[in-house]
Amino acid sequence: MNRELLYRFFSGNASVNEEKQIKQWLDASDASHRTFFQERKVYDAILLTRSGTSLKQRSKNTPLLWKISTAAAVALLLIFSGLYMFSRQDSKEQYNTIFVPPGQRINLILADHSNVWLNSNTEFRYPNTFSKKNRTVYLDGEAYFDVSKNEKKPFIVKTDQGDIQVTGTSFNVEAYSRFDSFETSLFEGGVEIYKNEVKLAALRPNEKAVLSKNKLVVSNIEDTDEYLWRNGLIAFNNKQLKDIFLSLEKYFDIHIQVDSEKLPMHSYTGKFRQSDGVDYALRVLQRSIRFDYERDEETGTIYIK
Repeated sequence: MNRELLYRFFSGNASVNEEKQIKQWLDASDASHRTFFQERKVYDAILLTRSGTSLKQRSKNTPLLWKISTAAAVALLLIFSGLYMFSRQDSKEQYNTIFVPPGQRINLILADHSNVWLNSNTEFRYPNTFSKKNRTVYLDGEAYFDVSKNEKKPFIVKTDQGDIQVTGTSFNVEAYSRFDSFETSLFEGGVEIYKNEVKLAALRPNEKAVLSKNKLVVSNIEDTDEYLWRNGLIAFNNKQLKDIFLSLEKYFDIHIQVDSEKLPMHSYTGKFRQSDGVDYALRVLQRSIRFDYERDEETGTIYIK
């Protein structure tokens, strides 16, 4: 495998086709798997040399918790947590917890070679090694899963609002407990959605299920731009301002309070880079919508006037 391609993958800059190429290479042999993590160690050393950031670890009898606060530390977190997962094979069902800071995203490869992207403000728990019965992970936030196929060992994503069970497929889950949101979008394969072990729905490709007023509504996926967050983009296609503000709250861990009743109700279409931050997004919106805003630095609240 080309080293430059692997380094692009580690830094989150690989294309979708390149990600699939790496996954196929990993699935081919154990030697590929060993090479992958050897190269990751080298990449880790390069980052440590270039960066003066540090990573704090807090270990308890309960699951391990990793937290980070800068973009550089995100890359380090990805590497260290991956190495920890594969260096403790004797400790089955030992879970790691990752928290993705606002405005960032992380790419992981799990023990079964499943590929996972984690969006901003997301907490994700995953085991060092999966059990013999299933592959269970825990999500509070948003993630894109490309699950390695194994019909004998289902892959289960547990959230506060519901559980998703698959054997091998590509799908997106948005389940922020803070906002009581739940949406599952399927791109390949099939998924089943459960609540308290009761099956609520089974999705086919290009379908999504959204929890609305305590009911799970299944519909076709009309807009694929909203899944561009894996590429670091926040995209809106004919969205109302209130929905845009809600997305910014999720991704940047802020509270937006609208004090004006004069804001227009029309819809907006556009794209922002997460790395540009919430202030840039608001300034771009101001070009189309007349409003002022102020930020309370102590509380983090943004007031729209």
